[in-house]
Amino acid sequence: MKTKSFVIAAALLGGLLSSASAFTLVAPAAAPVKFQAPAPAEIVTPTDLPPSFKGQTVDVAFTVDANGQVSNVRLVRATDKYLAKSLVTALSQWKFTPARKNGVPVSAKVLLPLQLVES
Repeated sequence: MKTKSFVIAAALLGGLLSSASAFTLVAPAAAPVKFQAPAPAEIVTPTDLPPSFKGQTVDVAFTVDANGQVSNVRLVRATDKYLAKSLVTALSQWKFTPARKNGVPVSAKVLLPLQLVES
């Protein structure tokens, strides 16, 4: 998202500079950034969730580092402390194929909606 905003801002700035004078040279646009989102490689499911949570969808925010490790797990608008603790514990153990920017592994922030179903 930041990259797109930067590219748009750079394109607008380039347009303003090019219209300032007929002799202004504008550098060619940078190559587009290729971004690949992180993908789950190993999932750990929470244990002992009460049936009352079945069917709920919970938004979880976390960071996946360049090695595929999860950190900073938190539930967005968590209403139940037991559910939050159980999901944070399980999600902290997930492993990911890291995000890639132009082929290089990078850290990425993730917002993931999880639907709780009985297994």
